[in-house]
Amino acid sequence: MKSKSSSEERTPHLTRGNVLDDLGFSPSEALEIKVKAEIYRELLQYIKERGFAQQELSTLLGIHQPDVSNLLNGRVSKFSVSKLIKLAGKLNLGAQVKLTKPKTGKLPGVAASGKSQKRVPALA
Repeated sequence: MKSKSSSEERTPHLTRGNVLDDLGFSPSEALEIKVKAEIYRELLQYIKERGFAQQELSTLLGIHQPDVSNLLNGRVSKFSVSKLIKLAGKLNLGAQVKLTKPKTGKLPGVAASGKSQKRVPALA
């Protein structure tokens, strides 16, 4: 009798609607990842449309060839949001930031009275 492979025995994972939540990222970490991904996607699309060579990008962006390779190969974790925006600026791309209000109208960790339930460290 043939045994089942491990992939057949696995139970499918049900998501709560956001894979970043499922992976254990805090809301602020998830937001940063989403913003970074959006900037990266637009930047890469522009680079591909223009057909830049790696050496040309290295010169235009003022970064070393290994960093160009990281950028083109999707190693976004190697770049901060700030660095991606600077790279976009060097290619004469504009950027806009838009903040949206929470859907519930309530901040996390704040009771109905408006008093904080726990201390949240300030961002540096």
